[in-house]
Amino acid sequence: MNFVPPKDFPQELFQEFGKCASGLLPAPLSDEALSDPLQRQHQFVRSWQAARFRYRACCEANDEFKSLFANATELFREWNSDEEHWYKIERCLYTFFTNGLSVFESFGFCLYFIGNAIAPLKFVHVKEPRKITLKVTSEAFGAAFPDTAITDRLVLLGKDSQFCELDSIRNILAHRISAMRSVRSSSIRELDGTFTRSKEDVLYLHGANETQYDEELIQRHLNGITSTLTAMVTAALGFVQGAQKYRTATP
Repeated sequence: MNFVPPKDFPQELFQEFGKCASGLLPAPLSDEALSDPLQRQHQFVRSWQAARFRYRACCEANDEFKSLFANATELFREWNSDEEHWYKIERCLYTFFTNGLSVFESFGFCLYFIGNAIAPLKFVHVKEPRKITLKVTSEAFGAAFPDTAITDRLVLLGKDSQFCELDSIRNILAHRISAMRSVRSSSIRELDGTFTRSKEDVLYLHGANETQYDEELIQRHLNGITSTLTAMVTAALGFVQGAQKYRTATP
């Protein structure tokens, strides 16, 4: 394998999870896997891989955004009117937030197929993959494995403010409107007659919370993705390592 993940990606945990989880499914070239019309092994592997690819795309969008921010034209810096430059910025934002949400959607899809391998009667949507969402995965784990760390993580994900913001921004960018940089200037007249001037840059996206527009705009969201994903993969690894007892206890 020559794919190089970003330095902050939990690579060792993710590889170990993939290895352990694969052992719960038929071997890729076995008769059982090859004759499976639902292609469960294939769908697990490709969603596991997708989470890694999406995360790297997020990091590359972050790097490009920082470069664009540092090398913005004077027209853009002072007057916010360089449409070509903003197109490139917006492309980075769209790429980041679309892939950022997909990191978790792909990982949740991957988890659903592991749940099916252990408790097939509780994970029935493998026949209709389009029905497998993060919410559906969380509910299925709650029903089948209520007292596990990975179930707790799936439930917490839906309530996490950073994830909810990621989800909201992605949906707005993907289905409604583009974002804009808003430059706000103000001045205060001091007692001595002088003026103190200030300027505030924000990213404005109708329907989402305003956020500071600076070089770390994407990085702040990426840090949240990294920490949340690492916690989820850690919990998922513990789950598959103890899968035999869950398989025994679950009808």
